[in-house]
Amino acid sequence: MNATMTAFVPPTESGHDLLDNWIRPICARLGIRLAVALPGAGRATALAAQRASTFVVWDCSVEGPEDVYVAFNTRAKLDPGSIVLSRTPLPRNVLTRASHAPVHGEALGNPELGVWLERRLRRVLGVVRTPAPRLPGPQGHYWMFDDPADYFLSFHGERRQEAGEWRAAFEKAHSVTVRMVPPREYSYPAEVVTRQQMWEGVARLMYEIIATGRAIVHPAPDYFASFWTVSELLATLWLLPRGSTPPMITSAYAARPSGGIRRLEHLSARAVLGVPLLGDAHADRFARLINHSDPITTVPRFRRPPEGTGRAVTGTMKHVGHHDPELAVSRFWDEMRVPCPVCAPRGRAAAKVDWDRHMDLSWDERDVDHYGYFTARREDLGTGGIRCPGCRTHLRLVNEHGVRTLWTPVPEGESQRDRPVIQCDPVWQVLPDGPRGVEPLPGRKDVDAAPDPRDRGSPIRRRWLSARSSV
Repeated sequence: MNATMTAFVPPTESGHDLLDNWIRPICARLGIRLAVALPGAGRATALAAQRASTFVVWDCSVEGPEDVYVAFNTRAKLDPGSIVLSRTPLPRNVLTRASHAPVHGEALGNPELGVWLERRLRRVLGVVRTPAPRLPGPQGHYWMFDDPADYFLSFHGERRQEAGEWRAAFEKAHSVTVRMVPPREYSYPAEVVTRQQMWEGVARLMYEIIATGRAIVHPAPDYFASFWTVSELLATLWLLPRGSTPPMITSAYAARPSGGIRRLEHLSARAVLGVPLLGDAHADRFARLINHSDPITTVPRFRRPPEGTGRAVTGTMKHVGHHDPELAVSRFWDEMRVPCPVCAPRGRAAAKVDWDRHMDLSWDERDVDHYGYFTARREDLGTGGIRCPGCRTHLRLVNEHGVRTLWTPVPEGESQRDRPVIQCDPVWQVLPDGPRGVEPLPGRKDVDAAPDPRDRGSPIRRRWLSARSSV
């Protein structure tokens, strides 16, 4: 049976160029029967194409008001026949296993997308034709689902050079490849993010770890003072065997300064690294957070209160484990978390890692959390400055990297059927106030880190819900 393809492309000049000069010729060379969705096609067209076509190719570029996201659906992120191409960075909650798109702040051209697409299709179809066009590999492009490295290296960003030297020596000694996430891959330094966005970044890092199957922790100074590196460690411990839980990665290790590694197990983390045991309740809480932040499986309709028939759907979801009232509220998606460089801990010891505080969403607007983040309203960021409620430091905010996009499809039962489905939010970063520009302010030592409400005898305000299924 001949392969078939349905292409969804935006009615833009670049979209037409990709279709006419790349997708059509590629399909002709490979004997793929091509159908092109009409501009403005909706989800019904997408569902029909997904049922009938071997491949569904999406040009998910956002270059103006014309795009394909009205037809896009969650199945497009899960279906093995779905292929996503984009000249612009994808929305935060769009992640697929077959995808070629730039990281935030960069762009790709149609020639790069076309070369990658033909290479992908030839590999899937097992097509070897003579003469076959010479297809160079994408320069500098790493894709975790395509050709993952042998190991994932978890390291603190301020120790990138040290970690890079360790990686080079390890790769040379063992003839392996080690993945180090480049700067700006998932966030900018001191970026202001939502709670959901923080845990979405963790979910993406988790996929990186799963793809390699083996993780190495590089516990240099300040490793245990960063939300991101401790989250990588948390994900690694969660992915390792935990009693009856089947492992999702084969092994994990702690890096030695000498260039070697030491085996790291779920139960040996305290002895190897000095961190507390990750208990069942902690693992359960982590699964809940990832379930509501995963860019592949996240259900964006939870961002808005359900209307009409959507209420019945939401009521059902509560009983099957995909809906957590604490995490489905708009605050999880909309309220901003501002990193204060003064309140951020420095030199935190491994023994000071606190899994409860790490996964506490800190709903109290007056609190500064375990890593120096505090809550702000999105509308307050546009003033260019904000005061930390913990140390009272005035922080400067800048928007130098445009916007991040979010895919927010219209659910069944919502009254605003014609609203835009792509939300654009400015990328805000914190800079210290004063003439020092981007020079970071000194962080506090861990003993002076922002206080936690529990240290003042306040009641713990957290809702722990049962979630026995993993992501």
